Amino acid sequence: MTNQKPDQNQEISGAGAAGVGGDVTHSPVTTGDHNTVIQSGRDTIQAGGNVYIGFNLSHPPAPGSAPLKPALIVGRDHDLQALKQRIGIGVKGEGSAPVKVLTAMRGWPGVGKTTLAAALAHDPDINARFPDGVLWASLGQKPALFGELAAWGRALGVPDLYQARTVEEASNLLRGLLRNKRYLLIVDDVWQAEHVVPFNVGGSGCALLVTTRLPEVARTIAPTPDDVYVLGVLSEADALELLRTLAPTVVAGNEATSRDLVNDLEGLPLAIQVAGRLLHAEASYGFGVEQLLADIREGARLIASQAPADRAQVANETTPTVAALLKKSTDLLDVHTLECFAYLGAFAPKPATFDIEAMRAVWDVDDPRPIIRTLVDRGLLEPTGQNRFWMHAILVMHAQSFLTEE
Repeated sequence: MTNQKPDQNQEISGAGAAGVGGDVTHSPVTTGDHNTVIQSGRDTIQAGGNVYIGFNLSHPPAPGSAPLKPALIVGRDHDLQALKQRIGIGVKGEGSAPVKVLTAMRGWPGVGKTTLAAALAHDPDINARFPDGVLWASLGQKPALFGELAAWGRALGVPDLYQARTVEEASNLLRGLLRNKRYLLIVDDVWQAEHVVPFNVGGSGCALLVTTRLPEVARTIAPTPDDVYVLGVLSEADALELLRTLAPTVVAGNEATSRDLVNDLEGLPLAIQVAGRLLHAEASYGFGVEQLLADIREGARLIASQAPADRAQVANETTPTVAALLKKSTDLLDVHTLECFAYLGAFAPKPATFDIEAMRAVWDVDDPRPIIRTLVDRGLLEPTGQNRFWMHAILVMHAQSFLTEE
């Protein structure tokens, strides 16, 4: 992969393109939180938490630079501080910590890895620790490696990086440019470990943060197990606060059901954002939301709904459904393994667990372990220890959608 020849007509796809999201608009969300700031001109919402609402793309980030600062983040202060320490920012009053060469952040689809990485890129402590700036690359399943490297070249003031004949040569040129610099390098949404190699170009004053949904990728690229940071779901309190910010009147009038809903969605920010938007829209029409709450908890409305606007595809300016985002993980499965994943839709979601024998029976295979390994490595199944496993509720819904299609 590193000797891939560049396409001279290839569009540079740094963070100013594929890494940001389409030009989006929203209706302002009104909340009762006096700390909330709404700037309708920029279409942002800032509240005491952690998750995207939208972007102002009238002045989009330059290629190779980080996406705009997340407008809404709930419940991620601890994660932000933990990542800062790993990257080289010491606890306040204790000075700087050693810069780690590489940190891999992994977590479920929709848990907020990109959002947290973007927040990190705009953090004042990060800006002080890495005064030369932040370089950002968004890869995905089929990355334009040379285009992303060329975007870094442009950000470093070298617009003619395309003169390099291979990805490896472009990478070496960047390594020379960064040798004595202090940059934070962020490579987002990695699907194959080898795709990280060309971007590991920082000198001793640089740090590299990689995000991935795949445990196998995190294990492969991290120098030690301690260099993997697992981004978990939101706590019940933070999940409810996020839903309250997005749909304040709904939560105010349906506190117990709203709490049940965020527990059903298991604190996954993507799912809560989609649910909150649906509920806010329904309530704004003056309709009751009891049936919609039931439908969302059932899963069908959630899976079919559009994802938040920060997931928009720039190429066609459309926003994918939640199912389309999840489908990226299942697209990599062969037909038989996908079939086995679909049958897991018959199991109850976490905190319920199931064992190897249950999967053997449902799949009707002699040895389920190779399939289990693949699903765990794809982030579609999670071991709990003692030969038992569980699945996030939204992934159970996704599995059920394949059974429905058939």
